[in-house]
Amino acid sequence: MSRLLLTLAVVFAPVALADLIPPSEAECRQKKAGDACRADLGEGVCTAAKCSRNDYSEGPPPKQKVVDCLKCLPPAAADAGVAAKKAKAKK
Repeated sequence: MSRLLLTLAVVFAPVALADLIPPSEAECRQKKAGDACRADLGEGVCTAAKCSRNDYSEGPPPKQKVVDCLKCLPPAAADAGVAAKKAKAKK
C-alpha cells in the first residue's frame, strides 16, 4: 500500500511554483507591447520588461537567467518605463 501511495505522489506531484509564470506576464503572453491587459489592480498595458527564468540547461539545480518579456503594468508604471528608456537613449 505504501508503494502505491509513493508512486501516486511521484506521478501526480504538483508543478514547482518557481516554474510558474506570474499573472502579470501570463496576461501578455499572446499580446504585443502597448496592448491593453488586466493588471493586478485594474486596467493595464503590456510593457516590455526583463523577467527571470529558471534555466535547467546545465541540469539541476537551475540557474537564473534574465530574458526579455512583456508584463501587464498599470498605465502610470508603463509610462514611467517608456520615459526612462527615452532619457537613457538620449545620453
